[in-house]
Amino acid sequence: MLKKLIFAITIGAVWTFVACDNQTDIYKEYVIPNGLIYPGPAQKPVVYPGDRRIKLTWLKGTDPRVKNARIYWNNYTDSVDVAINPNNDTVSHVISPIAENTYSFMIHTFDDEGNKSIPIEIMGTVYGENYRKLLLNRLMKSTYYDGQDLKVSWGEAGSTEVRTQIQWTDTKGESHNSIVEPGESETLLPYFDFTKPVQYLSTYRPDSLAIDVFQANPMESMINPEVLIPKNTWADFVLPGDVGMHASYPLRNLWDGNTTNFMHTVDPMPLPSMFTIDMGVKARLSKMKLWPRNSNDDRWNRGHPRVFEIYGSLNPNPNGSLDATWRRLGKFECVQPSGNGTATPWVAPTAEDITLSNNGLDFVFVPEEGVDAETPVRYIRFRSLENFNPTQPPRMLMAEISLWGTLVR
Repeated sequence: MLKKLIFAITIGAVWTFVACDNQTDIYKEYVIPNGLIYPGPAQKPVVYPGDRRIKLTWLKGTDPRVKNARIYWNNYTDSVDVAINPNNDTVSHVISPIAENTYSFMIHTFDDEGNKSIPIEIMGTVYGENYRKLLLNRLMKSTYYDGQDLKVSWGEAGSTEVRTQIQWTDTKGESHNSIVEPGESETLLPYFDFTKPVQYLSTYRPDSLAIDVFQANPMESMINPEVLIPKNTWADFVLPGDVGMHASYPLRNLWDGNTTNFMHTVDPMPLPSMFTIDMGVKARLSKMKLWPRNSNDDRWNRGHPRVFEIYGSLNPNPNGSLDATWRRLGKFECVQPSGNGTATPWVAPTAEDITLSNNGLDFVFVPEEGVDAETPVRYIRFRSLENFNPTQPPRMLMAEISLWGTLVR
């Protein structure tokens, strides 16, 4: 029995060997001697966007067989070969020119025998004219000219902004280029010549790794030097001949920023009557706004000047005379829409009249015959010639006055 079992096992082993040998013959034509060879692939690739170009870098790795590489894009329809320096740890190549677009790049490495590594994919964006057209210069929010220097206030910088460059001219005729960093909200341009234009443009980096920056189209503009004359330096300047003020409603109420408050002259007052203000600064005045007292007892009535003059001086005669130390800046008339204030008998103002006085009356200083509106002044003299409701004894009750112009230093 034991002999039969040994014989059976021996026969089975022989048939198994024969069967395996036949199966190996079947797949022999598909077997590559010594197996497939894959050179070491690109390691940790990085893309650096640019202006119609792009830079790719990667770590070479430790495989000494790697001799060169090829970068493919556009679904392998475009490619570039890259030589690999064995002495460098990092491989770098700039593809230029290349059209503006977002690409999928495939990197293969090769050895001397042409064996190719597995592909390493990385996405990258190329920028160009389409991106540049989207760029806007940083907002120049406001400017303030103090008679010598210009202060520029900027809007918030964009997240990709690198800087803003502003080109300007000083009062000596010298040109300057000032750099405004993204974190700056204000820029001071000393001895600024407002008669010359300023040019400015903003520069952007679309990506923190970008190898190029892009500039918006430059802008050129003239700076308007006109400012609201600051009232924090204003003060009473009483001269002989000026009209007296009511103790409870002093002249300084005229520039306290409150149009519900008012100044009040003596009651009644003679015509013409004057009062004087020291602005504390020198300016060429361009326009004025006047708010009458917001009560029908005095607006478009006996407390509201209808015709008045404004004079200016840098050094008024201390005797109070309206002499050559003063320049007449303009003669003005308060025009009432309804005309009720000059009717006989006087008629209460209409809703339109009230709205106009509440919003303030606007006046412009215009050079004309007998008017020197462009001369720099510091002292202002208000001279009332005629009031509304002329049948009543006049007085002056005004809530607020504002002046605009170009400061002079």
